[in-house]
Amino acid sequence: MKKACMTPPDCCVIIEMEKGVTLGYRKAVLLNEIEALGSLTKAARVSKIDQEHALDLIQEMNESFSEPLVCFPHNAPFPDHVALTEKGMVTVKQYWRKFEPAWFSIIQERARHY
Repeated sequence: MKKACMTPPDCCVIIEMEKGVTLGYRKAVLLNEIEALGSLTKAARVSKIDQEHALDLIQEMNESFSEPLVCFPHNAPFPDHVALTEKGMVTVKQYWRKFEPAWFSIIQERARHY
């Protein structure tokens, strides 16, 4: 199942991935799309994030985590070709593994009220 197709919950679900470093739904979807598409432009478009904001999010994640999550193989001034590092692949997989139980809990709770 492609995670980017999931509609985000009304509430904010953020998971601590490393001591003091968190990852939320939008960043995880962006990482997922970078892994799938290898293009910042395409990943931002599919994730419904402005391209410059997506680049800011990537830079923020790269600076926050113990190792960069995204690399820019061609080092262009405004890079379009991007890839997840090994740390990025592990991190995004851990996020979805941890997020799914919370997601299903939210869905079940909503179902009880409707």
